[in-house]
Amino acid sequence: MLKKQTIILLILFLFNFTVFSQDSNKYFLFEHTGYDFPYQLAEPDKSWELPKKLVEISGISYIDKNRLACVQDEKGNIYIFNLKAGEVEQKVDFGDDGDYEGIEIIENDAWVLKSNGTLYEVKDYLKEAEPHVKKYTTALSGKNDAEGLAYDPHNNQLLIACKGHPFIDEKKGKEFKAVYSFNLKTKLIDLKPFLLIEMDTVKYYKNYNTMTQLGVELLAYFDSSKGDVSFQPSGIAIHPISGNIYILGSVGNLIMIFNRSGVMMAMVKLRSKYYPQPEGICFSPNGTLYIANEGDGDKGTILKFKLKFE
Repeated sequence: MLKKQTIILLILFLFNFTVFSQDSNKYFLFEHTGYDFPYQLAEPDKSWELPKKLVEISGISYIDKNRLACVQDEKGNIYIFNLKAGEVEQKVDFGDDGDYEGIEIIENDAWVLKSNGTLYEVKDYLKEAEPHVKKYTTALSGKNDAEGLAYDPHNNQLLIACKGHPFIDEKKGKEFKAVYSFNLKTKLIDLKPFLLIEMDTVKYYKNYNTMTQLGVELLAYFDSSKGDVSFQPSGIAIHPISGNIYILGSVGNLIMIFNRSGVMMAMVKLRSKYYPQPEGICFSPNGTLYIANEGDGDKGTILKFKLKFE
């Protein structure tokens, strides 16, 4: 089981993956041997258009079968979206305007992530007209550009996915993307990444003489101007049944799935038709998957995907 150790994912290790054929499902780029991705992301089972106030939706979390908690990246508000009614039923003010990027509901409390790494604990967020809010400043900063928040019940911690610079105190590192852990007991962030994804070795495929289908697919996400894969985390969630870690990327339109040991299990391409800008991800306890899209010249959306198997 993955605990606090740093895990470096070498893309070169992808030779151990099984690649789906284009005839089978062109949206599956990689799948680890023996692993079956349990969702059909090419077509949602249900979708909702969001009101104007959530056009900048940036994070979602499951409350119950009829409600999701949402944040958007401009206002210090939690929006309670009623899935049955298809509308916002409640707005909870917790802070000033700012760049809020993630939310997690843990029992009666809400945790909200700001892009500079600051965390807000909103106590009894549904019961209080003016809920008690406690602010935690972490070692992360704006350069890290924290974008995703997930609750890890296995280790009683929050996971923070960073879109920007992967390290806290190092200047170099553009070839990496990182996930950090925040201990809910001590209220401290681990200064070492919980998950460290190395992208630089993808260059191997650019010069691979006998180009395989794996190399062709991967190079579709290669940005030669940056020298790395065009993947930047925008959301993160932990599967309630398998415990696998799902990392969503609005840049690259991908979902990457890692097991508890930090091994990549799958990489799935998201159709731009349904995912103009995927920003939020969460699960229900039975494994139903929800993905939120920021409005890209249109309304924001929430998509629902039933668990096919596990």
